[in-house]
Amino acid sequence: MSDKNGDARQHPRSEVMLKVEYPGYEDFLHDYTENISKGGTFVYSEREWHVGDRLRLTLSFPGLLRPIQLRGEVAWVRKEQDRGIGVRFLFDENPDSERQLAELVGAIERGESTALARRIRILVVEDNQFIQKLLRDGLDSLARKRMADSVTLIFREAANGFDGLELMGKEPVDLLVCDLYLPVLDGFELIRRTRQQHPKGKLPILAFSAGGPDAGRRALALGADIFLDKPLRLTKVFETICDLLRLGETSRPDRGPAGATA
Repeated sequence: MSDKNGDARQHPRSEVMLKVEYPGYEDFLHDYTENISKGGTFVYSEREWHVGDRLRLTLSFPGLLRPIQLRGEVAWVRKEQDRGIGVRFLFDENPDSERQLAELVGAIERGESTALARRIRILVVEDNQFIQKLLRDGLDSLARKRMADSVTLIFREAANGFDGLELMGKEPVDLLVCDLYLPVLDGFELIRRTRQQHPKGKLPILAFSAGGPDAGRRALALGADIFLDKPLRLTKVFETICDLLRLGETSRPDRGPAGATA
């Protein structure tokens, strides 16, 4: 794991405030099993450290509703390649933190919603990288504003239908969002093949295109749940996703000319 440089302030003989972000909960669980539960861990850091420096750490990862606060101290310093510090946790100074860690790990393993935000895995199949980024950044921003901490969107991306199918075969997806006119394997064939593996009601499909009503009717006939015309409006896409996944968003998508549904 690595520290966030902007979150640390150090004064003589005072604790260093250190925010540690894991890429995902799986990484946190691995570190807990291998290191934290045994009293310490390693943190990558370019900062200058000394053995004995006192730390107040905040451990977090995307989707964690309540970050964990820990006290620790620098046990050793690595100054060569992969610079960082070995941290020894001071559980004796705050016994509750050790209990909270164990409770968090148990809640994650049981899949309890009290510990983690709901994770929505969205596969975007679009050959235009600008639109990929627009959807990823825009939808993530809207989710943070409207859903607070209750939902975390996780995006996977593919530039053609073949790669999209291959990705769905390797990892679970909660929603497929695809353009209809794609290289290698177009969106129509992607929808058809996806429905062979995932019947309606199992995996929602949101299709979009600048192809007009004919393209929309064809996509819906092949199994798409909703079709949207390009150019896309982010609020419309977000509200449609909330509708498809029943996320509890109060603003529901209309069924006017901008969107068609089966």
